[in-house]
Amino acid sequence: MGRIIKVGAANYGLTSSLTAEVRALKDGVLLAVKANYSMISIEGDNLIAIQTLKGECKAPWQIAHIIDDVKASLQQVTQVSIHHIFREANMAADWLSKFGHSITDSFITEVCFSSTLRHILSDDCIARALLRRDA
Repeated sequence: MGRIIKVGAANYGLTSSLTAEVRALKDGVLLAVKANYSMISIEGDNLIAIQTLKGECKAPWQIAHIIDDVKASLQQVTQVSIHHIFREANMAADWLSKFGHSITDSFITEVCFSSTLRHILSDDCIARALLRRDA
């Protein structure tokens, strides 16, 4: 709906994009569980992270313990949907990831603190299509 419930970012230091992705996933799931949400929809553009979380492939050793923590937290939720989406459909998360690199700790808020983020969410809300570039 384009309305922020909670939004956050963190600086995970020097780590792989896969590790940063699942750490952000863990942070988001923990935040949702702490807020007592009974339904969670997870969308991610890292196919390995999504497939691992769904149990479709074995977790690489670097993230296995984090995925286990996420799965344990999700046991406290009534309904969970998990979907892989392309980066072009995940622009808000991509923007927040870049924002996380610019801060020294972590950041959580209930307000849209950036006009750029507000624009991205507006585009998402009206389902504005972004063209996917061929690799």
